[in-house]
Amino acid sequence: MPVLSSSLLIYSGFDSPRLQYVLQWIFEEQLGTAYRVTTSTEEWMAFEGPRINYSKTPLVADELQIVPHALLGESDIRTQSLAVQRWKHSTILFYNQPGAAIPFDLFAAAFYLISRYEEYLPHKEDRHGRYEAAQSAAAQYSFLQEPVVDQWIGQLRRILVQRFQLPLSAPSFRFQPSYDVDIAWKYRHRGIRHYWGGMAKELLQVKWRSAASRLAAGLTGGRDPYDCFAWLDALHERYRLAPLYFFLAGSGSRYDRNVLPGTPAMQQLMRHISERYTVGVHPSYLSHTNPSILSDERGIVSVYTHQEITRSRQHYIKFGLPHTYRELMAAGITDDYSMGYAMANGFRAGTSNAFTWYDLEAEAAYPFRVHPFIFMDATSRFYLRHKPGEAWQEWERLWHAVQQVGGTFTSIMHNHLLGPARENKGWGEMYRKALAQNMR
Repeated sequence: MPVLSSSLLIYSGFDSPRLQYVLQWIFEEQLGTAYRVTTSTEEWMAFEGPRINYSKTPLVADELQIVPHALLGESDIRTQSLAVQRWKHSTILFYNQPGAAIPFDLFAAAFYLISRYEEYLPHKEDRHGRYEAAQSAAAQYSFLQEPVVDQWIGQLRRILVQRFQLPLSAPSFRFQPSYDVDIAWKYRHRGIRHYWGGMAKELLQVKWRSAASRLAAGLTGGRDPYDCFAWLDALHERYRLAPLYFFLAGSGSRYDRNVLPGTPAMQQLMRHISERYTVGVHPSYLSHTNPSILSDERGIVSVYTHQEITRSRQHYIKFGLPHTYRELMAAGITDDYSMGYAMANGFRAGTSNAFTWYDLEAEAAYPFRVHPFIFMDATSRFYLRHKPGEAWQEWERLWHAVQQVGGTFTSIMHNHLLGPARENKGWGEMYRKALAQNMR
């Protein structure tokens, strides 16, 4: 008797943790459809529902066949031949079947990018110990600003609907704003020594404007140049946004310069934010060297916000695979928002959507979720040397790319870049304009 089912059946000549991981993400999470994998050609041939042949051997005429690359059947980590090509206005990897409906191993290509396979290979790190964007396949083949994995899955969705009339709905675009509070205030609440020491330095360097701004903020109660929290509240209310805030609670290095979390004003700010929005920890630069520091900082943020802290984003986007994710999981973090480059905006993992982490060294998938970000103001401001207008144009390009695939546009902004500081003139307006244009 033929096997009847409404689910999709995939024939594969092999089974592996890698294959199961990427199929679950593609079909269940992204396409929202049930599927099964079989290694039996007899079962596949008898199946009367929609089916995919994931093997090198054709089984029936006019089938939907995807020819596998070796990657998903392997259990080691080695340099891969990427066989880069173009298809349906998108860059593809592992091109191996010219003229086919899907002329490349879509499953292996998606796995290669979302597992960050290339970051497990020998590579050069920058001065902060980070994987450099320029080394990635996305940068080398000029698809860093394309959500290629989302595009491939979109094409797969169209093929499944057309061939099998599967009731697959199009995904809905989502905007997720987020903020890193690295330096809550420039002058206020930082202590007398810091205040007057900075004043003396500015006067000696003849920085009259900075000295006047410091004096206004510190003595007359004027607005601190980095304080834009009330302004952000108004934007969130106007556009009905549900942002995430990540607080830096560490100190002790030249890169960790926030107001100490024990300061009453800092505690009040953290409570104010946590009463309205979801909060996470922004692990300090030093936490990368000692897992106990990470646990302490998570605890500090939890105490002052009265929230169970399960979200994080690495300060300076400083992380390495697999050790950083392992340390975050051990500290009780379930969701990380660091998947992007500090030095380039775009799609580090080829997708705008969240995915669970696959540890290539352990050959295992974990429920730890990775949330890519697409645009960061500090990237434009400091690495790309953009002016606010140029940053807005890049935001628009990336926003449109994510809209087209119905993905998630996650942005990172910093209060000290959005506030009224003279050196950052125009950046707050750039953000306001981006929201006004796109949140109508």
